[in-house]
Amino acid sequence: MRQHLTGLAVALVAVAAPAAAQDVWDETGGMETEATYEAAVVAASDADEPVLYTLRGAFAANLVLDNGAEVGFRASGGFDKDNPSRAGFSGVFGPAQPAPTPAGAFSGLARGPTAGDAGPRGRLETGYFYIDGGYGELRAGLDEGVATRFFEGAPTLFRHAALLNPSLDPTGRTIARTDHDLTGPSLKVSYATPRILGARAGVSLTPEANAAGLDRDPVRDLGGAPQADIENAVEVGLNVSRRLPRSGVRLRAAAAWSQADAAQTPLPGVYDTVETWSAGGSVELSSLAFGASYLDSDNGYAASNGDYTAVSAGLRLTLGKIDAGLELATAEDEGIGAESDSLGLSAGRNFGERLRIVGGWQSRDTRYTGNRPPLAPQIREEADSIVIEITLSG
Repeated sequence: MRQHLTGLAVALVAVAAPAAAQDVWDETGGMETEATYEAAVVAASDADEPVLYTLRGAFAANLVLDNGAEVGFRASGGFDKDNPSRAGFSGVFGPAQPAPTPAGAFSGLARGPTAGDAGPRGRLETGYFYIDGGYGELRAGLDEGVATRFFEGAPTLFRHAALLNPSLDPTGRTIARTDHDLTGPSLKVSYATPRILGARAGVSLTPEANAAGLDRDPVRDLGGAPQADIENAVEVGLNVSRRLPRSGVRLRAAAAWSQADAAQTPLPGVYDTVETWSAGGSVELSSLAFGASYLDSDNGYAASNGDYTAVSAGLRLTLGKIDAGLELATAEDEGIGAESDSLGLSAGRNFGERLRIVGGWQSRDTRYTGNRPPLAPQIREEADSIVIEITLSG
């Protein structure tokens, strides 16, 4: 599959470059470029790491051909200080156990004697060529898959420290994710149809999920708990975004499926094919938005008792310049014997076009079962924290 992927990438450049040179390249101002950035600091009480931060940037360059097709290149990357034991969401979770438990192929969560610490990390998140025209969009390079790109779900005021899909987790206790990111920023080819009546479909092919990302790290060393090698991944997604003309209500929905080979050479027979399903949607009115999302994965275990499931719901209410939010999330990882319920209340405000400040209360109730002696058969942890997030973007 890797040879086919490389061939498609070469073909994409070969088709785009001559046309661009002939039609637009020599024209003054023919190429458009854009650079963006985002910097955020998250502070939390009752947290393993009371202060975390991220700095991310993106660059895009494109040409519009005479036939209306757009060709270009996009790249993004960042530098994070995340929770040392849960950087990239994956990691050893819960009370220490005498021996390690293999991590779920999707969740990336494991149990073990010690958690592997990770310091501040810099990562290249995307770097791909694309061509977008009347027949859809084709991408080739380092990129997210369509299952992640098409994700829709409940609104949240936090951009980085939410109870669902967090990119920064001060407490290290968040295990709910429904964003369907199986392969991270690995080399892949993706195709998405044009949007027709608000709907578009897509497919992504990833030969090997071997790239470590800031928010999804399928190759991170978890301190002795092995992660699965993910290969030959296929993702299929459907996204709908439509505004009702009379009421102005915006409807969004998405569904995705993925499958990949999961294996670990030192542990033959532990992993098998990993299969994951997800769905979500939201409704946005003038001052109120609400939605929900769901994900289910067999986590790639050969046995049938290691499923990972997550559900989230939330709403956002806008009152003048102030946003108020409510989040609920629940997740269960049978592979590590953990269940978690979370509730959050938040408020936020934009100051100008670039600065946003959000603050809120987050509560987590986590239960651990299947513990090996000398641990108790069931352990429960409850934690409340105040979280403040400051984001500057441009």
